[in-house]
Amino acid sequence: MMYQDPQRWSYTFQTYSCMSRFQTQLQPTPARPFHSEGAPMRIYERSVYSDRYIFALSMYELGCINSTEWAIYQDWHSLLVDQFGHRVALEGIIYLKAPPEKCMERLQRRGRPEEKTLQLDYLQKLHEQHEKWLVEKTTEIHFESLKKIPVLELDASVEFQSDPTAQENFIRQVKDFFTALRREGHSHVPVQQSEQACDMNPGRDPSSMTQS
Repeated sequence: MMYQDPQRWSYTFQTYSCMSRFQTQLQPTPARPFHSEGAPMRIYERSVYSDRYIFALSMYELGCINSTEWAIYQDWHSLLVDQFGHRVALEGIIYLKAPPEKCMERLQRRGRPEEKTLQLDYLQKLHEQHEKWLVEKTTEIHFESLKKIPVLELDASVEFQSDPTAQENFIRQVKDFFTALRREGHSHVPVQQSEQACDMNPGRDPSSMTQS
């Protein structure tokens, strides 16, 4: 519905989406999310922070969320983050960086009916938001713990699903990133993956990560 009528449904959709992220991040950590040594690690495809600083912010800047809705969204989002504190905190972000054109190509290949009306300019907007937040560091961030979070940038423009060498390279970089985080004293490592990016807080084996 949001893609067909963004003016009507953007605030509703972004609210529902963010609440779903909170529910996911507040789930108890499995004893062994995947087989590895050391402390459990969780990886989220997206987090409550990318919902706010990428998707909801984009819809506001595109005029699909009005100023009153945006003020309300930011108020309840900040309240919930402050309330749950470390339970929704991230320790790192993996940025799967790919050009918007490549993302559009993969969306078309995926063929989901609800994405048929999605336009390239929307993907370009999301790409710009990722760059501002994770590369240029120009996005206004409201949480101190998020301002200096480590970011691993991976070139997701390569067709890694069919390239074993690229897969091995990705896995090596991700493992090195996790090792560095643990070395810095993060005994429990939540990570977010985004996009184009990937935030860290548990959920998915990096060897099976896909990019839309």
